[in-house]
Amino acid sequence: MPAVTVLDLTVLPRVTEPDAATTTARPVISLTTAPSGFEGEGFPVRRAFAGVDISLLDPFIHLDQMGEVDYAPGEPKGTSWHPHRGFETVTYIVDGTFEHQDSNGGGA
Repeated sequence: MPAVTVLDLTVLPRVTEPDAATTTARPVISLTTAPSGFEGEGFPVRRAFAGVDISLLDPFIHLDQMGEVDYAPGEPKGTSWHPHRGFETVTYIVDGTFEHQDSNGGGA
């Protein structure tokens, strides 16, 4: 599914309030600190939902924090084949730039 792209974001329709009759409250199951590790070719990542059953994650698939890294031009680390078809990726950057593509060229 392609990203929603418009010249003027104010023309997009507002998301309506959910209907209370069709929503289901879910309890908090646990609070935990995301474990640290390395992904792909060795970039650091904290994976918030590591080891959590996928049926409990909707609407998320995973939530990763890359943390503070400082790569020189041409030095960024990659990862193995991974398609993004069927879900949206969101990248939040405090300082710097980032180009992210899946194995089929999708991404931003």
